[in-house]
Amino acid sequence: MLPINAPVLLYLWDKRTFHLGQFHQPLQLSQAAAMLLFGLDGPLYLESEGCQVVCHSALLPAGLDLSVDSRSSRVAICYLDVFGEDFALLAPRMASGQASVLHGLDSEAACIERFDQLHRSSASPELLYAWMDELINPQQQVPDGFSLDSRIVRTIELIKADVACNQSIDYLAQQVGLSVPRLTQLFRQKIGIPIRRYRQWHRLFVTSVGVARGMSLTEAAVAAGFTDSAHFSHTFRSIIGMTPSAVLAHPHGVRLFAG
Repeated sequence: MLPINAPVLLYLWDKRTFHLGQFHQPLQLSQAAAMLLFGLDGPLYLESEGCQVVCHSALLPAGLDLSVDSRSSRVAICYLDVFGEDFALLAPRMASGQASVLHGLDSEAACIERFDQLHRSSASPELLYAWMDELINPQQQVPDGFSLDSRIVRTIELIKADVACNQSIDYLAQQVGLSVPRLTQLFRQKIGIPIRRYRQWHRLFVTSVGVARGMSLTEAAVAAGFTDSAHFSHTFRSIIGMTPSAVLAHPHGVRLFAG
């Protein structure tokens, strides 16, 4: 049973993000990042592309639209690295797949038990990140066939370097030596989502980091390139599937960290 004083955990790192909490309503997600998730107190009910999946762990690619119903179970969500290395490491370890949903991680039961322990103890960000690293890449190896495209890496760097600026795709393409159609195609192929969607996702991350470091929501949202907090809230709900207040206004508090 969930301890009454267990806070929501929201830990933000540049490479990955972690959230652990309860959802009392189904989430309607428009994935902007690959995600590994676990139902800690019961199964998850997923629906995507006309298929329904009931499972305790799932691996979801970026760019997927789906609904997630945890039926009030706590859910541990690991948002994975943008370049797809984490996804490539985890995919072969999933037992089966339906549509674009992979499910049944090989170490599922042990992971659920460990995340439950970490939640009950309100584990430190350092401990949680180390556990996520051990879970995702225990051998510290590069997955077979995985490679980074330096042009896409540079495009991501340019977007992150001035997140409040709406740099045009023409500008980004010029900087990396590609035509606009080729950059648009290659970015979606490598990252799984369009450039605009990635920019929105990164702005959500930057806003959350600003709040974690003491800024007001409005200040952090505007600094990240949103017109105001309402613009941020609309984008947050369209991608994450819930309102910011559902995450930040938890009755047992929120442990928020930005590293």
